[in-house]
Amino acid sequence: MRKCYTIIVLLFIFSFIVSCSTVRYNIKRNKDLTVRQVNYFYKKNGNAFYLCSNYATFSVVWTYDEDKVEIYRLQEGRIRQKQIFKSKDMIHYAVVSLEDLEAELYRKCALELDGDSFGFKVEIDRKTYIADYAVNINCMKQGKYKSNFLTKITNDIKIHKMWEVEYQ
Repeated sequence: MRKCYTIIVLLFIFSFIVSCSTVRYNIKRNKDLTVRQVNYFYKKNGNAFYLCSNYATFSVVWTYDEDKVEIYRLQEGRIRQKQIFKSKDMIHYAVVSLEDLEAELYRKCALELDGDSFGFKVEIDRKTYIADYAVNINCMKQGKYKSNFLTKITNDIKIHKMWEVEYQ
């Protein structure tokens, strides 16, 4: 009887370890794909944006190209959905002060070290700007911003329901 109990406990421990490894692997795989997609869109269109969470196996990457916005929903390292929407007003980021964006974001929504992230990679006047903000995305969506850049981003996140897939 004791031997049977020991075997059951060992099987339980083994299955727990394997399932945790699988989740960690899927999170890493999704982060790697997110980085690749951001770099690809940056090279293609000069801009790329993303939303992700440290403990989720999904993320959203999008880019603006002339009169449209392309949105890619990623999950477990695969592109699960691609959406293309016409955009009447293009994003304007002629002058983006990363310090001002960071101050404005963190003033509205506190720094979130262990959770969601919003980031981008854009080219302005042949100079690359890269930013990654540890901020609660739900809070970010609710904010009203002085920056036209942040206002456009948050409006697009809401309009296109980019963060409605929460914690799948």
